[in-house]
Amino acid sequence: MPGGGRGPRKQVDTTKLYDVLGVEKNASSDQIKKAYRKLAVKNHPDKGGDVEAFKEIQKAFDILGDDAKRERYDQGGEEAVDGGGGGGMDPFAEMMGRGRGRAGASRAKKGENMVHPLKVTLDQIMKGSSRTLRLTRKVIDKQKGVEQCSSCGGRGAKIQTIRMGPMIQQVQKTCDACGGQGMMYRQEKRQETLEVHIPKGAPDGHKVHFSEKADEIPDGEAGDVVFVLQEQPHPEFKRKGDDLFIEREISLSEALCGFAMDLTTLDGRKLLIKTEPGEVIKPVAYDPLGEAPESATWSVFENSDCPSLENAAVAETEDLAVCKKAVSKGQLKGKGIGCFVCRNGKTVFKQCTTEQAMEAKAPSSGATLYVLQDPEATKDTRMMMAVKGEGLPRLKAPFESGNLFIKFTIEFPTSISVADLPALKKLLGPPKIVAKSKEGDDEVEVVNLTSMDPVASFKEYQPAEEEHEDEGGGGGGGQRVQCAQQ
Repeated sequence: MPGGGRGPRKQVDTTKLYDVLGVEKNASSDQIKKAYRKLAVKNHPDKGGDVEAFKEIQKAFDILGDDAKRERYDQGGEEAVDGGGGGGMDPFAEMMGRGRGRAGASRAKKGENMVHPLKVTLDQIMKGSSRTLRLTRKVIDKQKGVEQCSSCGGRGAKIQTIRMGPMIQQVQKTCDACGGQGMMYRQEKRQETLEVHIPKGAPDGHKVHFSEKADEIPDGEAGDVVFVLQEQPHPEFKRKGDDLFIEREISLSEALCGFAMDLTTLDGRKLLIKTEPGEVIKPVAYDPLGEAPESATWSVFENSDCPSLENAAVAETEDLAVCKKAVSKGQLKGKGIGCFVCRNGKTVFKQCTTEQAMEAKAPSSGATLYVLQDPEATKDTRMMMAVKGEGLPRLKAPFESGNLFIKFTIEFPTSISVADLPALKKLLGPPKIVAKSKEGDDEVEVVNLTSMDPVASFKEYQPAEEEHEDEGGGGGGGQRVQCAQQ
């Protein structure tokens, strides 16, 4: 427009990303997703595709696949998305004065968001899906328009004068006519149909936003509609991050000799899972779905010290929680602390590796040595059988997947034929436990193991009744012991 001393407004490119994906500007969300998947598979670097082209495709989908970002891009191009919407200023809002304001306060007033939970299954998260939902919101009647409240003059409140004898008191009261908003307008209910895209690999609690689809307000932008995904339990598959877990029971013969099993995945594919020839499946005590273990594990050695190692720091406390936290998260994090020694109310920290601490360990009365356990040393106890790449798709990289872990419970035979024992012993190798005593040796009693229920055994326990001393006297000249108050 002429006048005002302004130069021509800069042309904003709002078609480039659509061209990258090869879709029209009015393409639906499903069309954009399909185009992205096709191009991503074709141009993925792991399949010989161009890295830069793949990055452009990923960037285009990150923006056009998100309704809020897509709306900002359509208004102001990539600058509007990268800069938080500055390039996509609504020209009507600018004319009405909403685009102006104090520095740092250019954002318009926004209404409350409407938050709705949305239950989803692991199958839907695995495959990605869309749900068409309807909701009702309040919109301002454009024909009636928005007017300043004549009752309060747009202030939203009135000053009420109360006379109390010779005194006059003024009280501010919310305007009844406009409800304190300072404006008069009429609202009407309108139904909105929204297509909610559940992305592959979405975590529990993932939020899907629809910009300005909540109730309209007279002096700002409508709030957003937010759907919060609520992952529902699956009868067979359990989830942790992008990994999936299932449980299977096998026989001892299958654990030792191998087996093959069928499995239907969450996206309907049929898998034939086989063990490698000669591979033995061992029982695993580690529970990957239980509470997260401590970030660091410490081995404890009573009456021990590492006197040959130099001291790195000294603390005037023996509080284990404080000492461990200082090494893992506090002042000593990253300082190479491999052990610490508690004695007489003090703790001495030493820089060393786990191996150096164990080599330097020596007897020391009254001292307690804590040695940081090497995480790699306990890795074998956590190893589980798994099918690589058969977990859930990764949210930010849907063509990559987590793993499918199988927790095996091994069913042991109730008994074994005595005639088969020699062959089994020869096959399974020498025993780990070898008794030095023999039946018939003097002072040796032979006993056999039997299966028992420890809960039932404990119920048979009858604690002996305590003998109470008479008040004022002491039986047998015994000495009273007073418990220290902690």
